[in-house]
Amino acid sequence: MLTYDFSFLAGREPGIISETVQHVSAVCIPLTEGPEGDMVLFEKRAETLKHQPGDICFPGGKVENGEKPEEAAVREMMEELLVEPAQVEILGPLDILAVGFSQVHPYACRLRDYHGCFNSPEVDEVFQVPLAFFLETEPEIHEVHWKVELGTDFPVEKIHGGRNYPWRERIDRICFYEYGGHVIWGMTAKIMYSFVQLLRAEERKK
Repeated sequence: MLTYDFSFLAGREPGIISETVQHVSAVCIPLTEGPEGDMVLFEKRAETLKHQPGDICFPGGKVENGEKPEEAAVREMMEELLVEPAQVEILGPLDILAVGFSQVHPYACRLRDYHGCFNSPEVDEVFQVPLAFFLETEPEIHEVHWKVELGTDFPVEKIHGGRNYPWRERIDRICFYEYGGHVIWGMTAKIMYSFVQLLRAEERKK
């Protein structure tokens, strides 16, 4: 009879099943100081980009092999906003967003001495929104229903119910903010809303 030593599991840091097919990325929520107090900086993605052209987003991108999410967030922001490490102060991690096969690690950061420059091949423009706007404004929320579509060679005969198997439908709640002619939506809006919820909870403690 075969027995195995499972002691290696004690204190083990869990990974993610199918992590190899997940897109793990990291973003910064850059906070600057303006005449209206704390401001949140956003980018408009270049129209020439393959993925999500023209969308509003935070600086960020893919976490490379051997890189920590915080390092990736800062590296991407430096590349996209043409800033130096001394201008960036990470304030702390926010809640991780998991959507489908994507995982996004957000960080709040203070961005100092920024003069509006950006990397034009990746960014069409930048703009700022008072943090107070998000604290005072509830986003519009709309549902998206995701359904399973089987591949032509999927072996339906091997599962109970075959083609009538009751696949669970996934429902996402999509957030929308509108400010100054810009529509902030999707993962960016959801991350912002989560950040606002943390701030509101902290304010209630005072």
